[in-house]
Parts: sequence; C-alpha cells; structure tokens
Amino acid sequence: MERLRQLLSYIGTQMGVLTVSQRVAIGLCAALIAFSLLWLLQWSTAPEMVPVVNHEFTFDALDAAEAAMKGNGIPYTVVGTRLFVRPADRHNALRLLHSADALPEGSLFDMAAVVSDPNPFLAPEAREYAQNYAMGNELAKIIATYPFVRKASVLISPKTKRRLGMPSDVPSASLAVTLAPGQDMTPEIVEGFAKLVSGSVSGLKPHNVYVMDTRTGRSHSAPHPDDTLSFDYLGMVKSREAHLLSKIMTQLADIPGVRAQVTVELETSKRVTQKHVHDPPQPKMESTQSGEQTAGMQATEPGVQANLGTAVSGAGGGKSNTTEETVVENFEPRLRETETVEQMPLATKSVGAAVSIPRSFIVGLYAAKHPGEQNPTDDDAKFTAIRDEQLARVKSTVEKIVMARNPRDVQVDMYPDMKFTSGGEWVAGPGGAAAAAEERASLDTLGLMKEYGGPAGLGFLALMSLFMMTRIVRRSSDAVIRSRRAASAVNEPAEEEPVLAVGTGTVGQAAVSESFLTGHEVDERTLRYHELGEEVARMVEADPKGAADLIRRWVLDGH
Repeated sequence: MERLRQLLSYIGTQMGVLTVSQRVAIGLCAALIAFSLLWLLQWSTAPEMVPVVNHEFTFDALDAAEAAMKGNGIPYTVVGTRLFVRPADRHNALRLLHSADALPEGSLFDMAAVVSDPNPFLAPEAREYAQNYAMGNELAKIIATYPFVRKASVLISPKTKRRLGMPSDVPSASLAVTLAPGQDMTPEIVEGFAKLVSGSVSGLKPHNVYVMDTRTGRSHSAPHPDDTLSFDYLGMVKSREAHLLSKIMTQLADIPGVRAQVTVELETSKRVTQKHVHDPPQPKMESTQSGEQTAGMQATEPGVQANLGTAVSGAGGGKSNTTEETVVENFEPRLRETETVEQMPLATKSVGAAVSIPRSFIVGLYAAKHPGEQNPTDDDAKFTAIRDEQLARVKSTVEKIVMARNPRDVQVDMYPDMKFTSGGEWVAGPGGAAAAAEERASLDTLGLMKEYGGPAGLGFLALMSLFMMTRIVRRSSDAVIRSRRAASAVNEPAEEEPVLAVGTGTVGQAAVSESFLTGHEVDERTLRYHELGEEVARMVEADPKGAADLIRRWVLDGH
C-alpha cells in the first residue's frame, strides 16, 4: 500500500504541473486504452459465429428465419440481412430454415458449398446436378453485377450419356434477365450474355444460349455463324460506311468544307471456290509406225479404149506413197496444289466513295501561289493545274483508304461554294465554306473561351494553390528562424554579466529536490533574479547556517 500511495502521490505531483489541455489529452488516452481492453476482453469471450448461407435474406425470409431460431432455442445474430449462428448449430439451422421455407432461393447449392462438400456417398447424378445448379448461380451473380441488370438466373442443361442409335444431346442454357427500367434488350447485350455463359460451359455454343427478357416475355438468342439472315445487314453496312467516312474526313481535315459519301456493298451468300493446279504432262511411252506403198501402170493396146476412170497413158509408169505415225502415251497428270477460297457472308464486296472539294479551297491555294492575282476563272491554266493536282491527291488518298479495286470506285470533283456574279467574279455565297470561315472568324473569341476556358481556370487555380503554399512555407520558415535566434540568444550568456565566485570552503550539503520549476514568460533579467532568489530561499530553508556563511563570504569579497 505504501508503494501504491507513493506512486499516486508522484502521479498527482506530475499532473499538478501540467496545463488543463494536457490533463484532458492524457485522460482521453487513458479512457481509450481502458475501452480497448474492455472490447478485447468482450471479443475474446464471445463465441465464434458463421453465416448460415452465403446469401442475403429478404426481410420476409429473415423474419421467418428468426422465428424458427427462437422457437428451437438456437442462439443467433443478424448482421444486415445475413444470419449468423455457431458452427456446431449450422446444419441444424439449415434443416430448420429449409423446413420453414425461409432459405433464399438457390442458397443450398452455391459454388463454395459444392466444392467443399466432402460427402463421398452422394450419387453422381445428384453431384452433377448440384454442380450445374451452382455454376448457374455463380453466372447469375456475375450477370447481376451489370449496371443495367436488376436480377438474373441461369439454368444449364446437365450432361447426358450417349445413347446408341440416337443423336447426342447438344448442351444448352437458359438465361432469365430482368433489366433496369428504361433499358431494352439489344442484340449486343444478348450476344454478350451468350458468350459469357458459353465460355463457362464446355461444349456450349453461344447460339444455344437462350436469353429471356422477363419484362416482355420475349426470348432472344445469339445468331448462328452459318445463318446470314440473322445478321442485321443494314446495320453492318451503316457501321462500315461510317468507319470509312470517318477515316476519310480525318485524312482530309486540311480541306475546310470538304464533303464525302461512302457506299459499301456486302456479300449476302457464302461461296466456296476450289482451284486445282496440276504438273506438266510427262511422257510414259512413245511408238512410231511407218509404211510405203508403190503402184505401176501398164501400156495400152492400140485401138479405141474407154475414156472412163483411167487416163490414157502411152507409156508405163509407177506411184509411191509413204506413211509414218507416232503415238505418245503420257502419265496421268499429278495434282500439285489445291486452293480453296471461301467467301464468308457479309464480307466487303465493293466500296465506292464520292468526294467534293469546295472551290474556295482551290482559290485560296491559287492566291497563295500567285500573290496579287484574285478571282481566277475556271479556264485559267494556272487555276486548272492547281485544281487537277488537288483532285488527283484526294483521289489517291481515298483510294488507299477504301482499298478501291477499280479507278471508277472513287470519284472526286469540285463544287462551287462561291456564287458567280454578273460581273464575272466569284464572291462568297451564303452557306459555303467561305461563309463558314467568316462565321468562325467572328466567333473566334467565344470559341477560344469555350475551348480553353476550363483548362485555363484549372491552371489558374493550380498556380494560386502553389503561391499560397509557398507563402505558408515562407512564413513557417521565418517563424522557425526567429525561434532559433531567440533560443540561441537565451542560451548565450551576456558578456557584461558578472560571474559570482565562491571560495574553496565547503558551503553545505546539497539535498535531492523533487520540486519542479514553473515557467513564466518574463525577460532574461527578471528570470535570472527570480531563479537566484528561489535558490537562495531553498538553501536557507535546507541549510540556514551554510546559507549565512555563503552570504557572509559574498559580502566580504565585495560582491
């Protein structure tokens, strides 16, 4: 007890020299430590609780579950919309909740429970059904994370055994989705859902996934790869035309007022072309046959002869005929190469483009190359040369973008965005490129403010923040320098201050003091005399005789 009393006295002495704010801070820290110890003690003594199922309860199901737990005396806690029980009571709680029909839908077969189920006596069919059910629940949870989906459920057809003489079953899946208000089921959304589900099931094709919109009751499916009618032909044409038109307009951005139009034609059928290439023929056998035939004529007798069929010959003669025949037999030509070209449906068949350049652009180039000459006519050779050069440049650029197969696929011309007056001059007309340029010039200041106002404001705020931070740092640096100078001035002794000297005699025995000095904001001279007076008073109180002897020596020494 004495030790405790001394400790409390020492603590009271230490607290007595502190300010009110310091006492409050120390008290709050002590309260926080005491609260932490109490919480740790309570947490260590509380039993471990585990969730009954890894699903959120609805409010009606939660009320029924609490009633079932209370009726059977099972301790439980509710955190949010989840129910927690002790690990030893989990299976009993599952049985009771299942009997009371208070479990969330599909909560008995979740993926974690199926994977961690160690029951070796479960039938293969039941385990397969549980795995498919669990996989469907996991996919439904993933699909439900989309911001435009409110609720989703997935059913996957289980794998079946092969049967002799019967066609094998094709894996399929059904997906029921409830979309958020204002959201419609588009082909892109259906295709995304189908690819997600088919990518999780082995052997499942995207076109065998059937997506049903629960609000409208309509069923959708991804298009079959071989079914060309399932594609949106017009949508694909517009998409490719917009893509090519965007590339053309980006490449021709240096021409103000340029106009362009792209036309795309797609294949609507699937074609397969085979090309066979054979080696040159090689001779296998060659045979040659030759023959010679000779015939003679006899002299005729004198007298009258028939002048039919044979000419009258007065002398004997002959006829010779030689024939030669060559027969060459070749080997069967060997197939060297087979090329199969498959033209898929909806491939690009042909692309056409039409580009129009404003006349004001050509006039601007003409004025830049020929200063002092204005308002050229279409018959001017210089103007014609510049126009043809620009048309050829644009035509070459567009042909590379659309990969034209025929020079006639790309047409480039010039359109008059300037009107021709009766005096024979071209002037800016309403709606042309020149008028647009003038309008842009008139709104140049407003456009610059709209375009660069935001970044300029952010830059100004950043500079102001940097300036204010620099001022704060500078002020804090000046304060630190002043405090250091004041501390150094206090620590350095004054040169004119006399030093008290004490003789060799013993003054007295110094006693251990447990008191503390209280600081006051006074000047250096007052502080020195104050401390000297306190020390003298303390010496007089502790050793009056020694103090008197010291003062007497000071007086005798002339101090």
